[in-house]
Amino acid sequence: MNNRILLVDDEINILNSYRRNLRNKFTFDVAESGVEALALLAKHKYSVIITDMQMPSMNGLELLQKVKLKAPNTVRMMITGNSDQKTAIDALNIGDIFRFVNKPCDHNDLCTLIESGIEQYNLIIAEKILLNKTLKGTINVLAEVLTIVNPKVFAHTVQIKKYMLALAKALNMPINWSFEPMIQLSQLGCVMFPETSLSDGSKGFSAEQFKMVERHPCLASDLIRKIPRMNKIAHTILYQEKCFNGEGVPHDSIKGEEIPYGARMLKVVLDFLRFKNDGSTINQASMKLTEQSQFYDPNILTAFKESIGASAEPTQQVVTLAELTDGMTVQEDVFTGAGLLVISKGQEISEPLRRIITHCAENGAISSNTSFTVCKEP
Repeated sequence: MNNRILLVDDEINILNSYRRNLRNKFTFDVAESGVEALALLAKHKYSVIITDMQMPSMNGLELLQKVKLKAPNTVRMMITGNSDQKTAIDALNIGDIFRFVNKPCDHNDLCTLIESGIEQYNLIIAEKILLNKTLKGTINVLAEVLTIVNPKVFAHTVQIKKYMLALAKALNMPINWSFEPMIQLSQLGCVMFPETSLSDGSKGFSAEQFKMVERHPCLASDLIRKIPRMNKIAHTILYQEKCFNGEGVPHDSIKGEEIPYGARMLKVVLDFLRFKNDGSTINQASMKLTEQSQFYDPNILTAFKESIGASAEPTQQVVTLAELTDGMTVQEDVFTGAGLLVISKGQEISEPLRRIITHCAENGAISSNTSFTVCKEP
């Protein structure tokens, strides 16, 4: 890994000393001010930044605060002649620094300081890579399990994702890493209902079955909390059926803006899909949302109506197994010869699903000549 260092000091003699003593040991840049340091930060990725405290215009603490926002992975350190306790405490608490060192700092100590900073940076990056791969892999496995165990629920989740992404766009909401996993895992609690889907409503359910369906967000949340760093996602999923006025599950005092933002978005989308799957047109479903508007965040409801108003109807086509591509949505249920559901109406074709279909065709569970009525978003 090419570890680049940034050294900041307003004294030219100190910068020249850095140039002489470090040129054959590290790849580094120097800056005479906080402004110059931020300009360099915009051009290069730095493993470590070491800054003086007392500088004109922008002191070291102010610089490290900005670095923390712009390059949070960069390891931040401070060398200063100001050794009072408050400066050290502020540097640790506000600048969130890795090391605080008093001047003078001799050449060997500086090299040791830089090496420890590089080691810390490499640990941070390695942990993030491992975490991202582990989380992504776990989420993909859970999604594939849901595809196999309950194709109807998986198809429902695909529809939720489609409308949630459109809603996020209408809200001009920046998408962070947790948004899509939250959607993908929101219906995980439905694994307890292999023959049903939340999109079908509660028709024909006994009182006991209805209570189980009602608690599906709690089950999903409990499962997801066991995965490291997934607590916020689990908390959002827990409140996906909570109404803006405080009604609904979980039965607690949380309401209004106390409900996680993603959960408020999910509530609008989930109710819309229930109306639509009960036979309502898009316009009729939208009107039903308006009739019970007290259940929804008003800003989110307005943006959702805008997002569905702008959507174009996809066109249908008939394709062969070999012509199936990711992103196509199947328009009818597909069963094996023995009557087992392989693809549910409304399910989006994905790489894992194509593997399942191909496996069924190779084993004769479905004919290799089967045609599929699909549509693709324009």
